Amino acid sequence: MGRAANELTQVESVPGSPGWQPPSKFKVLLVSLIICLFLFFALDGLWSAHVLRSTALASPQSTCFTRDPIRHHALESNCSCDRHWGKESYLFATNSLGFRDENIRQVPLTSTRPRILVLGDSFTEGMSSWPDSYVGQIAARFPQYEFLNGAVESYSPSNYLNVTRALLDKGVKFDEVIVFIDMSDAQDEAAFYSDKDATGAVNGPKQIVHNGGWYANLRLDITEHLLLTNAVVGFLERESVKHGFYRLNVGHGPLFDLERSAWTYRPVSDTEPYEIGYAPLGLQAGLAKEESKMTLLWQELQKRNIPLSVVVYPWPAQVVHDTIDSKQVLMWRDWCTGKCKSLISLFPAFLAVKNQCPQGQPGCWYLNQFVFGDEHYNAAGNAVVADTVGQSLEQHPPVKRE
Repeated sequence: MGRAANELTQVESVPGSPGWQPPSKFKVLLVSLIICLFLFFALDGLWSAHVLRSTALASPQSTCFTRDPIRHHALESNCSCDRHWGKESYLFATNSLGFRDENIRQVPLTSTRPRILVLGDSFTEGMSSWPDSYVGQIAARFPQYEFLNGAVESYSPSNYLNVTRALLDKGVKFDEVIVFIDMSDAQDEAAFYSDKDATGAVNGPKQIVHNGGWYANLRLDITEHLLLTNAVVGFLERESVKHGFYRLNVGHGPLFDLERSAWTYRPVSDTEPYEIGYAPLGLQAGLAKEESKMTLLWQELQKRNIPLSVVVYPWPAQVVHDTIDSKQVLMWRDWCTGKCKSLISLFPAFLAVKNQCPQGQPGCWYLNQFVFGDEHYNAAGNAVVADTVGQSLEQHPPVKRE
């Protein structure tokens, strides 16, 4: 009797028998989804590996960067390479002075045209092709002037001064200087550069700490190994930012609230090292050092009657959190009094672009004006800079010095 009951129970549990209960639709859907995702990632990994192998550079070229005993790092002279930034690749060239230029060329000591020396960091060096950079666009707009782009990635006032002194020592003649002061200059002076001696030569930091977090590390892995997944995630991130969700995390922290630019609207750490803080000097000492180095630069130029102009511009964080009267703007407006030919602020222009976004897409300004996933301007953002600076050059034209 017990055996018969057991057999009956087994029969009733067989699919199709009255006692069998099929899995719920939710369970079937969940299992199907897991299987599909597994197959998608597996195929994406195989396909991505094939594509990345086929597109890998057979012989990587020079980056044109070199160590420098005075400036910590610099660009090699008369160098040409393929530069990669984000998803873009572009031709990068330097002239005989070791400055970025449209092409490799020999720069004479003097010029028949008014010559303008431009100083700055990566924004001004241009993280794009020469025609898309704002120095390239300004130079194309004003062929009657010659522009020397002395900007290099991660430079700050200490090296704006060093570059200018080196040119003067070589006997290179120029008629005007435009300094593009960057948000990150405060942290660079406080935590990155330290003076070696009284000559102004600088050392770099002993410690660099990044604050990307788990999501930034995951995104890096996806970018490097899963191309299709990266495209899907990138689309979702763009849509998120476009609709005003400013939570994009990149390799060195939250893009819209990076420590390097946050000092104008919130407290920052004076005890953490570069680049999550402003140690060892601290923010206020870094700002004072900025002004001190710029004052030395102005004095070098004043002795030779070379006018100086200063340009200030926002990072994405400033467009989100700051105002037209940012601490950055007010600081350099005060410093420029009695010193500058012009103070040019890009804050009104970029905040105006933000205000033009439709109500349902409050973050469209970032997609339109910046390299996505980065704080640097794209070609359209560089055009905003070039147009504003160009208007100043038209109103106050450079003059050839005797």
